[in-house]
Amino acid sequence: MSEQATTMGAVSAARDRRILPLSLALGFAAGLPFSLLVGSVGVWLTNAGVGFGTIGALSWIGLFYAFKFLWAPMFDWLAPPGLNSVGRRRGWMALCQIVIAGCLFAMSFIDPRDSILLFAAFAVAAAFASASQDIVIDAWRIESANERVGIDQISLRYQFGYRLAAIMAGAVALLLADLWATASDAAAGWPPIFLAMAALMGLCVAASFAAPEPLLRPKTVPPAPSASPQADAETARIRRAAVTPVAIGWALSGAALLGFMFYTLWDQEVSAAEFRDAAVPWILMATIGLPLALSFWLVRKPGVMDAQAGAHRLTDVLFQRVLAPLADVVRRYWLWAIPILLLAMTYRIADSIWGSFANPFYLSILQHSNSDVAVASKMVGVFATLAGIALGGIAIAMIGRMPALIVGAVLASLTNLLYADLAMGALWTANFLAVTGIGPVLSWLLDGFVGSVQATGATIFDGVSVNDRLTQLTAVITMENLAGGFASAVHIAWLSSIVNRDYAAVQYALLASLAMLIGVIFRPQIGAYVDRAKDQGLEAQADRFTDVFIFAAWIGVAAVALALVEWRRQSQEKAKTQSAAATPSPGA
Repeated sequence: MSEQATTMGAVSAARDRRILPLSLALGFAAGLPFSLLVGSVGVWLTNAGVGFGTIGALSWIGLFYAFKFLWAPMFDWLAPPGLNSVGRRRGWMALCQIVIAGCLFAMSFIDPRDSILLFAAFAVAAAFASASQDIVIDAWRIESANERVGIDQISLRYQFGYRLAAIMAGAVALLLADLWATASDAAAGWPPIFLAMAALMGLCVAASFAAPEPLLRPKTVPPAPSASPQADAETARIRRAAVTPVAIGWALSGAALLGFMFYTLWDQEVSAAEFRDAAVPWILMATIGLPLALSFWLVRKPGVMDAQAGAHRLTDVLFQRVLAPLADVVRRYWLWAIPILLLAMTYRIADSIWGSFANPFYLSILQHSNSDVAVASKMVGVFATLAGIALGGIAIAMIGRMPALIVGAVLASLTNLLYADLAMGALWTANFLAVTGIGPVLSWLLDGFVGSVQATGATIFDGVSVNDRLTQLTAVITMENLAGGFASAVHIAWLSSIVNRDYAAVQYALLASLAMLIGVIFRPQIGAYVDRAKDQGLEAQADRFTDVFIFAAWIGVAAVALALVEWRRQSQEKAKTQSAAATPSPGA
């Protein structure tokens, strides 16, 4: 018996040793298609001379990542076709990666100028598979954590892999596209780049097969109560009443989004902004607000959550696979679920609320060139984000998850004031760089970096002029990305910690999507607010952006307050647990 236990322990230890390096590899697998499809595809189309209307329409594939929680239950319910023997999580990860690699491979042989619809079809399929892969990898991370390998360690490696993929699919791809471009075709470099990226995704399939399948204890299902037929009928009626509006709302939302996206590929005169302004708030209400409101109603109905599901009844199946995981958040935390969900929605909003306006702000308001932004944001900024993630991991280990979460919220809020300073002329930033001596050092580093790239023969940085304005922009982006990387690391660790392992795929996808989606509601209003000063000149628009950044900073203060509330909740929960453990049992 002891020999068998020793053997099992050795096997378990070997499995655990594979988790951390494979978390890095799976993070890379998640980040590569996202960076390619959300960022680099737009550059390819621009180089190819495709119209901005088509580029804008295709950019809606990013919504798959925001609404991925809608189909997350599928990965707990269905077995991966043809790959179930390797494990449910590993099988789905590998299948998604095979689809992504195949789509990237196909896109490398399609000229978007000649077959934009076929090109878009493969991009849409790749985006859906990529978002689906994210769901399964997130579940794998949470389910693989144990006493020896904590969720914080796994999440940190995952983030590193993700950011490394962003460098590969962003900065490296842009440099290669410039090196491989021809005098007659600026887009000639992109097909071989996507072919190489398809090969990298193919290598990621090996990582999925090597990853240990999470060993989960069977879900505990309470014995079916001896209810009367009348009680059973009432439970079915309540579940049907809850599931029906949610199913209808999600189906209509998905149809509206996909239908509009494909329709705009045919008619480039359709306004995406009008659809976004009119439909997105209702879509968010249907996909998030309604299910959560029904969850509070359901947990007050005795026996509805715990009653056995009838496998032959569609409403019971939908209830167990969709609403039950959402209601579990409410049942476990009850009124505390409100600040928890608010924190999930607002923690990163200080960045995301204006994130889509970052490049227009750099280019139109600050009057920087594309090459300036490439150096400051795509190069230096990405490495700053990696450094921020590392600092987040160190902070979690040294001061704990909740203090680190609060520090991240404070930093994310304050860095908005740095952008406000840029909009007002960068007086504070210039003085800070001069007093600390950072400015000359940063200028020297930028000059050396740009010179080394130009020495390779690349022309992408020929328009870069290393001066005080570029140094100031790079310094602010660096500080903001450090704060963003830090906040991202601790936010993911916190989200992972509050998820119920029994509903890992759905709950994490929902909470992560909340953080991404909430900023969409306010972006049209921000754009309209800045545009109202368009006729008054550049300075007036800069003043409007100053207001936007200060507003974002105040929203960040709300996130800090909610993080403090969450720390208070966890402290009370810990105190109760310790008190219960210290209280002797009656028979002791």
